[in-house]
Amino acid sequence: MATKILQIEDLTANTLLNKLDTLNNQIKDLKKQLETKDNDKYLSRTQTAKMLGVSFVTLYDWARKGIITPYKLGNKVFFKLSEIENAMTPQKKGGVL
Repeated sequence: MATKILQIEDLTANTLLNKLDTLNNQIKDLKKQLETKDNDKYLSRTQTAKMLGVSFVTLYDWARKGIITPYKLGNKVFFKLSEIENAMTPQKKGGVL
């Protein structure tokens, strides 16, 4: 692979720093987009139960009550990570643990 050489002329330090800052912000935006796409990941029943520390029976009960939504492909059941995270509610101060 040939190496491309870029020669910078008539570029002030501030201009270069601004361009690097813009590039850094673009990289951060891309990372955020990728993290958001990770939340659209589907988990198997086993992964979901293990992550939440519950049994398959509890997952089935929560799905039946509409707390979480199961997705089926053939005879396999999956749960969307982002929907599981959205179903979780913060514990109120002074609430029962």
